[in-house]
Amino acid sequence: MFSPMKLILLVAVIAIVWYGFKAMGRMKAKAAKIDEANDQDNIEGRH
Repeated sequence: MFSPMKLILLVAVIAIVWYGFKAMGRMKAKAAKIDEANDQDNIEGRH
């Protein structure tokens, strides 16, 4: 069956994947916010 070491490893892998996706989501949101700010600067600069 499952040994305690395998369960610990499984939990660790799941945690790494979970936090990796959270970090990627934050990076995408930050990039979108920066792009939006750049777009606003470009729009204001044209007037």
